[in-house]
Amino acid sequence: MTFGRNFLPGPTGVHPDVLAAMQEPMFPHYGHRMTEVLEEIQPSLRAVFGTSRPVFAVTSSGTGLLEGAIRGAVRHRVLVVTSGYFGEYFARIAEHCGKDVVRVSVPLGRTLEADQLDQLLDGPRIDAVALVHSESSTGALAPLADLAAVVRKRPDVMLLVDGISSVGGLPIEMDRIGVDCIVTSSQKALAIPPGLAFGAVSERLEARARTIEDVGYYFNLARWTRMAAEHRVWETPALSQFMALVHQLRRVAAAGGWPARWDRHAAMAARCHAWAAGIPGVRLLAPEGRRSPTVSALALTDRDPAQVARALADQGYLVGQAVHPDQGPLIRIGHMGDLEPADLDRLLSALEPLLS
Repeated sequence: MTFGRNFLPGPTGVHPDVLAAMQEPMFPHYGHRMTEVLEEIQPSLRAVFGTSRPVFAVTSSGTGLLEGAIRGAVRHRVLVVTSGYFGEYFARIAEHCGKDVVRVSVPLGRTLEADQLDQLLDGPRIDAVALVHSESSTGALAPLADLAAVVRKRPDVMLLVDGISSVGGLPIEMDRIGVDCIVTSSQKALAIPPGLAFGAVSERLEARARTIEDVGYYFNLARWTRMAAEHRVWETPALSQFMALVHQLRRVAAAGGWPARWDRHAAMAARCHAWAAGIPGVRLLAPEGRRSPTVSALALTDRDPAQVARALADQGYLVGQAVHPDQGPLIRIGHMGDLEPADLDRLLSALEPLLS
């Protein structure tokens, strides 16, 4: 299986040169070498988050930082948009943190719109709005800038964003639109092995986190922000993943930077969407204008997705299926990371006869 045949919505394929970078010998994580690593990655990470704030890299899955966001921003009650599996996942994290959760359920494949959120925020007092930007279970992309503008009209309400399958896949502009916390993971659009999570928080969220008693220790986002600003770590990091990250960020820069990467993802998404429109019995779950550039969810009318996925696997291609049985018969195609349009064309050519 080559990385150019991995179309999972995550973990994405990893370029051989990035994997090779993980073979570097270990070194002291309290020494100058680690400081140099943390200094080198900061400008590129700030650019991909669209922020001037420190971006922290944590040895964890993205779930850890989602929990940190809830603990650092929510005193009592949080409104969570559940538009798919991972929106519900965010809600459950908040509940397990002991918070009062107000769920806003959105039909599968759809997104909450700004006018709807505006009305909801006139209801019970909440501390934060939590949502998934790119819901990889449905291929839907929330209108983040519009939603952020609504939240910013309420000075005491924070906006917490699961950007796990969006950061690195499209422009984020965290500072400009006013996001208080956004987190992502290494194994999605950044295309390095699982094991690292990344995040950034606004000044006002950092200030709030310092006032909350049960904010926790390891996933204390104010603490991680301070360490990122000082280019240091306290706990032992996953050094091999950091070496992969350094190499990957250098590769991104050499290939035209983040804008070139975003353009490639958009081109692949457009190719996939146009192809799906011409295949009988196939329907994109997310409507036009609300489709993610990193993941497409294809609803199949008269084909068994498990059989389709197995047939593709026999040819060396990996695709995803529905995350939960309630979502119906789906094939999910990840078109992000280091995949090229030519890779996607080969997958679609293999997939088309299986659907006819």
